[in-house]
Amino acid sequence: MTRKHLLSSAILTVAVILTAIVPAYATKKSCRVNMPYAGTLSGAQLEAGRYKITWQHHSPSVTVTAAQGKNVVASVQARMEERSSKFHTNMVLYTERPDGSRFISEIRVGGTRQVIVFSE
Repeated sequence: MTRKHLLSSAILTVAVILTAIVPAYATKKSCRVNMPYAGTLSGAQLEAGRYKITWQHHSPSVTVTAAQGKNVVASVQARMEERSSKFHTNMVLYTERPDGSRFISEIRVGGTRQVIVFSE
């Protein structure tokens, strides 16, 4: 192999590796949400307010942490799903129980197709 051919091959190999690695690191792992209503998050009670939501992937599940300021108020298990189109903003989806109380069933991550899905 010529030196030029070897260099071209090395550059192509690096490009292929970077193409595979970059999307994994580009995935968001936190967002800020405004919760207009109190609700439970997989059994943990959250009051209305602004929260920083972070998650760690443990395929297929994720560990989700909700914090207000420096105070962690909940750490729960959930699953991450991909939807067909991107969400414009961060959104909290509630489900209302027959007694009128609410539980947080999804957090939709703005700018992505990611949805964190919680069990009741």
